[in-house]
Formats: sequence, C-alpha cells, structure tokens
Amino acid sequence: MQFDTYTYALFLPLVFFIYWGLRRHLKWQNLFLLVASYVFYGWWDWKMLGLIVLTSVSTFGTALMMRGDRSHHDRSWAAANIVLNLGILAVFKYLNFMRDSFVHLLGLFGVNPDWPTLNILLPVGISFYTFQAISYTIDVYRGDVKPTRDAVAFGVFIAFFPQLVAGPIERATNLLPQFLRKKEFDYDTAVIGMRQILWGLAKKVIVADSVGYYVDQLLYNPYYYAAPSMIWAGILFAVQIYADFSGYSDIAIGSAKLLNIRLQPNFRYPFFSRNMKELWQRWHISLMTWFRHYLYFPLGGSRRGKWRTALNVMIVFALSGLWHGADWTFVIWGTVNGLLLLPFVFLPRKRLSEHATWRELPQCLLTFFLFAMVFIAFRANGITHLGEICDVIVNGSWKQRPVFGQPIFYIVPFFIIEWLGRKQEFPLKRLPFPTVVRWIIYWGLLAGISIASLDRNMQFIYFQF
Repeated sequence: MQFDTYTYALFLPLVFFIYWGLRRHLKWQNLFLLVASYVFYGWWDWKMLGLIVLTSVSTFGTALMMRGDRSHHDRSWAAANIVLNLGILAVFKYLNFMRDSFVHLLGLFGVNPDWPTLNILLPVGISFYTFQAISYTIDVYRGDVKPTRDAVAFGVFIAFFPQLVAGPIERATNLLPQFLRKKEFDYDTAVIGMRQILWGLAKKVIVADSVGYYVDQLLYNPYYYAAPSMIWAGILFAVQIYADFSGYSDIAIGSAKLLNIRLQPNFRYPFFSRNMKELWQRWHISLMTWFRHYLYFPLGGSRRGKWRTALNVMIVFALSGLWHGADWTFVIWGTVNGLLLLPFVFLPRKRLSEHATWRELPQCLLTFFLFAMVFIAFRANGITHLGEICDVIVNGSWKQRPVFGQPIFYIVPFFIIEWLGRKQEFPLKRLPFPTVVRWIIYWGLLAGISIASLDRNMQFIYFQF
C-alpha cells in the first residue's frame, strides 16, 4: 500500500478511529495496530509477511534468551540472530549480485560458468525492518534496553506501518516504550501530523514525480544529449530523490503523530548545508545514526587516530552504499561520498551555526552541486550506464544548452518555501498567517497534488531498498 494512493487515504482514517476507540485497552490497541500493519504490508504481497513474522519471532525470542551479562552465552544468541537476519537479507537482496560478481571475476581468468540467474523477488522494505531488528538485538546485548515480554508490542515495533517500508529506522529505546504505555489523544499533535502529511504528499507528487519524469527522459539515452544536459539531469535527480524520500518520511512521521507516536526526523534541510559533513548529518539521519552506533563506534570511531578514523569512515560509507542496492554503482556512490568526507577527518573542525544564512548560500550551492554529481552513480542503471553518463559529461559537447523545461517551475518555489521554513521541523508546521490564508494554502496544495497525480504514478524510490 502506497502513501500517495486513495487506498491509503481510506486506510489511515479507518486505523485512526479504531485505534483511538480502543484507547482504554492498550493490549487490544496494540493488537489492532499489529494487524493493521500486516494488512498494510500484505497489500503488496501477503506471502512476504512470513519474513517479517520470522524476523520478529527470532529477535523477540533471542532477547529473552540472553541473560544481560555480555557472556559467551549472550554473544552466541545475539550473533545467531544477527546472522539469521543478515542471511535472509543477503539471499533476497544480494544473492544474484554476488553470483554475477563471482562469474565476472572467473571470466577474467578465462572461466565462464553457465550459472542461472535466480528470479528472486525483493521484499519491500526488508533492509529497513532487518536493521531495526538487529539494532534491538545489539541494544539488549549491550544492556541499553531491557528485553520486553510483550510479544504484541514488540511485533508492532518491528512492523509499525508508517515506517515499515522506508523508515525512519527506529531504535528500541525510542519507539518500543511508546507501545508499552497508554496514550491520550492530543489534538495539537494530530493537527501538526496532518500538516506534515500534506507537505510530504506535496513534495512527493508535485515536486518529485514531476521532476522524475524529466530525469528519466534525460538519462534514458545519455548519448542523445550534451554534457550540460547530463549535469542538469544529475541536479534534477538530487532534487527528485530528496523530495521523494523526505516526502515519504514526512508522511510516515505525520501518520504516526495522528496516533500520538513520535518518530525521529529523517531529514533536516540537507541542501542548505555548507559542506559535505554537515549534509550527511542532515541526510537520511536514521540510517547514518544506525551505522554510527552499530558499525562506526565498534570499529573504534575517532578514538584510534586520524588514519584509523579515515578507514572507519570509508568502511561505513562503502557499506552504506551496498545497503542501498546490490550493484557496484551503489558501492561507488558510497565510496566517493566517503572520500569527500576525509578532509574533515584531517583538517581542523570549524563550528557552524545551526542554520545557514543568506551570505552562506554560495557554500550551500557548491555543496549541493557536488552531492548531486556524486548521486548520478546512485541513479545509473549499472556500471555501463554510469560510464556512458560520465563519458558524455567529460567528452561530450558543451555547446548545447540544457533544456530546463517545467522542472524549474517546481524547484524554485519548493526551495524558497523550504528556505523560509528551515528553522521548523517542516515548513507548514507553523504558518504565520491568518486562518483564511492558511486554509487557502492547504486547499491549494491539495489541488496541486490532485492535478499532478492525474498523469503520473511513480513508486517511492526507496521502496526498492
């Protein structure tokens, strides 16, 4: 079930009213939420529900089997569950990638095995809920959280429908306790949630889908265009994926607020960052937080000298690239981003203010441009396609001007609104206008969403991860 469909527009109010109708009975409320989450996920393919159930049962049981003393007994149980979940992820997401890479490697030595490619359907959101389950196992092992004996509440923690498919990836310390205590309906929180859903839909449907149409046109055959057009395509894709993924996150966080459940923010206006380090502190926050807590710190973080820190940064970003997709283009994307962060390991740190100013806009634009060019590797359909795009940029003609087209009419107002609202969680959270003006804005956005959705129906980009 997608957020930008009429099905979800009926599903969410139904969940809202039944959920609050059960507010006096926490166990029934959680049980209903678990069933609703499974219905939400099973709307794509009910057969994949077995994987979520397996992940939930194995992780729940593993936590109960641990003693909480970091003994060999605990390490064995934690390791077994992590291997199980990573194994499931590897089979469904990386098996063909490993097979193709190994066949290619053998081909370099003159060996050409005829191994079939398996037709494995990638379950939607498997990378997200797998990482969430692994984080719980590690947190219980470390003693950061006590294992819960409430199987239903834990099931909701793993399968909570707003963030099940594409995050934010939540730690048990934040999300699980919210399912273990009664909640009261909060009108102000619900109103803010509705505004955030509206803003997320506007970003996805009006901006991301409209811009994505031109990205597909430009990158379908790179050799048909000149170098400036390929650069423009990279810029457009950066805007598309930001509006698409942050739009999803806004809808997820807003939907949770309707149930008085708080999810952590996943984006904090990353394109108004003044350098690459700041950008990665504002982009896909939940994933980078996961890698920081469960990979970067265990590797030693920044405690073992600058060269070891640099190595740890490269490992984290290479693996974050591989997490995004089973293709070498994602590894290249992650590795290059890691390289761009290395200067911040060796150079003195400069403290920045919380928000960029008008005078710092040139720095923001340069950072955005650099980020967009690297993101071309993320969008490329394989190494060959990436090579074609890079060849056009490096060796193609610079005489032909890019066709800016309609995207400019979406991008400019979008970023003006984001800039003016950058000190808030999202621009619509608090509008300093009279009630009539605010409702004109709301209905205007709804009209724009309705019109833009008439001829386009693009899936959220991060559903494939």
